Formats: sequence, C-alpha cells, structure tokens
Amino acid sequence: MNHQEKVQFLINILDHIPPCPGCGMRWSTGDFECPHCGEDLDGNLTAWAEAVLDKLSTQTSDKD
Repeated sequence: MNHQEKVQFLINILDHIPPCPGCGMRWSTGDFECPHCGEDLDGNLTAWAEAVLDKLSTQTSDKD
C-alpha cells in the first residue's frame, strides 16, 4: 500500500469510529470528550486506532 492509499484508507475509515457509549453522539475531529454529554471518548478512540493499525498491517502484509 503506497502513501496515498494509506491516506485514503484512513480518510475512508473515519466513519468507523464508534459513537459515545453514554449518549450515541458521533466523534468530531479534535474531541476527546463527547461534546453532547461529556463522556470520555479515549477508550473508543484507542480501540478505533488499534483497529486501523491492525487493518493497515493486514493491508501491508497482503501487498508483500
């Protein structure tokens, strides 16, 4: 996967970030707390980032 493909992959995957577990509000760029209810989103963002890295790792190894 070349650089542009990685960038596009991350852009396309942004809608897979899970919503706030407290109220269902969707994540917005720069938020680490839900702008609606104040719930900490760090766990959700960490899980999302780990999933992205796993997927990138899979995509990269598939190209080798």
